[in-house]
Amino acid sequence: MKLFKPKTIRWPTWQGWALLSLILAGFFIVFFLNAHRFLAVTNRVAGADVLVIEDWLADVFVQAAAMEFKEGNYRLLLISGIREFNDQDNRPQNVPKSSVVNRVVSLGVPRNRIIECFAPATDIHRSAARARSASNALRQNCIISKGVNVLAPATHARKTWLVYRRALGTEVPVGIIAVVPGVYDPAWWWMNSQSAKWVITNYAGLFHEWITGL
Repeated sequence: MKLFKPKTIRWPTWQGWALLSLILAGFFIVFFLNAHRFLAVTNRVAGADVLVIEDWLADVFVQAAAMEFKEGNYRLLLISGIREFNDQDNRPQNVPKSSVVNRVVSLGVPRNRIIECFAPATDIHRSAARARSASNALRQNCIISKGVNVLAPATHARKTWLVYRRALGTEVPVGIIAVVPGVYDPAWWWMNSQSAKWVITNYAGLFHEWITGL
């Protein structure tokens, strides 16, 4: 009977482990240094005639949207949102928020070029729900667009771009505009606790949207 000798496992030498550690460390450093840049993507659609913002944005982003709308010669500004639940009986409210509308009008955007679009109240996939509300608004108003640019906070831009491209499909080119809020230096994002939190949270949100998004 022929006996089989067990195979000998060849472990890397210490030099191999050191090289592997250096490679992994290099990948980590490159990822770390470019983490904010990856999330805060800007890729406009040239000639886009529709600009989209979301109703939860802080004033610094609303101001940026008003400037972008005027300088980019857009035809329409879509403000997408979600109808919130009523605190008393936990039913969706029927009256959408209009504070963002009032703010962009005060900044010079004509009221008749603004469309509010609101998704049904939900606690899951809220970004995707807002994106679908914008897609539905274009379809319901029979708007044929040359392209749509979506403005979003810096670290939220990559995820926003993903969900709007999914919602609008291949018929409408979709671009993204990332706006840095100005409260931290993007090159040193890890030195600010708030920006570090935003980067980590939005990486997790982007990964979750990639895997489970609709």
